Amino acid sequence: MICKWKEIATIISWWIFSETIQLNLTNDRNLNMTLENISTAIETLKAINHKEELAYEKAFLAFLSIKHMPILILEIPKGLEICRSRPHDTSDFFYFISDFTNPPSQSVKNFARCNRPFQSKFYCSDTLQTSFIELAENWAETKHAGDKLYVTTGFWCTKKALQSIIVLSPDKINRTSTFDKEHGKALDFEIEKYNGEFKEAMILFYRFLFDIFRVQAKNNPLAYIIATAYSNLSLLKLDGQANCIFYPSVPFMGQGINFAINADFIGIDNIELQTVICNEMAVSMNEFNKHEFTESKSWTAKQLSNIDNEITW
Repeated sequence: MICKWKEIATIISWWIFSETIQLNLTNDRNLNMTLENISTAIETLKAINHKEELAYEKAFLAFLSIKHMPILILEIPKGLEICRSRPHDTSDFFYFISDFTNPPSQSVKNFARCNRPFQSKFYCSDTLQTSFIELAENWAETKHAGDKLYVTTGFWCTKKALQSIIVLSPDKINRTSTFDKEHGKALDFEIEKYNGEFKEAMILFYRFLFDIFRVQAKNNPLAYIIATAYSNLSLLKLDGQANCIFYPSVPFMGQGINFAINADFIGIDNIELQTVICNEMAVSMNEFNKHEFTESKSWTAKQLSNIDNEITW
């Protein structure tokens, strides 16, 4: 049911977007991405106070100041199976598919990895394990031994290809996860097309982005602001040529994969719900005084209708 990423890795196609590559990369430094240009943008981003009213706008402008900002795109063929989990405190079932797709934009109040307030994304993962690990940190802070918690997971399959923006490290030494090792060679291929200062600037740029997308952002809200600003500017520049941000799971140490899919992609023409399960989890503490979450019950939906937005248990 869950997509095994390695099975489709060989049929993924890569391309890189940049107003770039018009090959005016020779004489006029004012037209090109330079080390000074990237360094100035990075310092501006780092200096932003996340509590400022216009913090996001400042981050957006900092990225906008980068000349020929590169954007690496990964085309993922249709047939990708993904899952999205929604936790809840009671054993009540969801009877409408829309109850655990992406939320209405008006209900989104905070920044996350790839969205600003009032911007809805369909966040999902490559496996149920990744999906649960993404939730476990919050569970550990809010649940106690003896508690029960519930989580409903939908397993979806894409009916059209996803065009996904991806961020990787330019440094092989930092590619410790399967994700990085498999896809880092695509970035190497693009970087090696260039030389001189433009190449150095691209390496510096991706090194900074890699850190932003891999940092634990719960206590670092500026990281969410910066990552979202880059994501949205990239989507804007691509003008409909991308519909997803593709990034590794930070809590899972990069071993799992997450997707932040644009809200306008989520519809029966593009993606289909195939199965829904509801799990009851028992909370306990282990010998190291760490939370453990163990499945105690499980239910699978008897029937569902993507057209009618209905789930039958």
